Amino acid sequence: MSEDINGKSPWGVVLLAHGSQRGTSKAECSCAWLQPKTPSGVPSETPVWCQDCPSTPDGLRQVASRLQGMLGIDQSQMVLSCLEFIEPFPPEAVRILGERGFHQVVLAPFLLGNGKHATLEMNEILEEVRGQLPGIQLHLADGIGVDANLAELVVQRVRELEESTKSPATDPGPDPRGILLVKAGTKTEYDDCIWLEELGQLVEDRLGAGYAVAVAQSHYGDPTMDTAAAKLAETRGVSSIMCVPYLFFPGIILQRNVIGGMEQIKERYPQVAMSVTPPLGVDDRIVAITADRVRQVWSQAAQ
Repeated sequence: MSEDINGKSPWGVVLLAHGSQRGTSKAECSCAWLQPKTPSGVPSETPVWCQDCPSTPDGLRQVASRLQGMLGIDQSQMVLSCLEFIEPFPPEAVRILGERGFHQVVLAPFLLGNGKHATLEMNEILEEVRGQLPGIQLHLADGIGVDANLAELVVQRVRELEESTKSPATDPGPDPRGILLVKAGTKTEYDDCIWLEELGQLVEDRLGAGYAVAVAQSHYGDPTMDTAAAKLAETRGVSSIMCVPYLFFPGIILQRNVIGGMEQIKERYPQVAMSVTPPLGVDDRIVAITADRVRQVWSQAAQ
């Protein structure tokens, strides 16, 4: 990364996430499903495998802080921005960096999929910001994509639940154990989910014999949770299905779509034990991928 005449990097970084207006309660997370409830519907106990997941705003602030440290930049060079709900939105985030004297800005998407947000909206944001702030050179970093570190994190969620729970959903048996990896839904016209199939295969390879992995979207498009569950229960003959939400944080998608989908699958296959792991949360392995994407932009600009 080049430096200006004062020995300071001329680069600013916008960490761009989706955003959510929701906070976090145990009732919105995986650790509430199938747990004893009080008369008011609140979980009466917290399972030992609970990750104490942060809310989206708190979690993203943690990610921004870790990314800043990994990149070796100071706080003035990093702005957290979201597509929805959490300000500043991208044009304002870039403007803030410009006012601080950073006229080379990397837009670093912190998004798990390749849907509308990661494709069409990125192009719209670039066009909008470049039109409003022509004096700033805006560079778009690659998204997170498929990475072996993500497969390892999914496997970790599976192992953590297996090691801390004695239930039919985690006990080994003669039949394979099913893993249902579910990403946030997007319309098929924006994401064909080929990358998700590749990630599912990486996870199955790492789990090894005795496991079967299927992938799905929480809503909108194919592959659906119902289709993936049928593949596991009817085609591959699993004795249990453990759902791993391929999401960063708890919230409405986890509660309404993923856990809601698992409720329907549980009714459809009552003989198959069911469980749901916590979401991915804040993890250095994910942040490191984003840091690498930013460094790639710096390297290309220096050539």
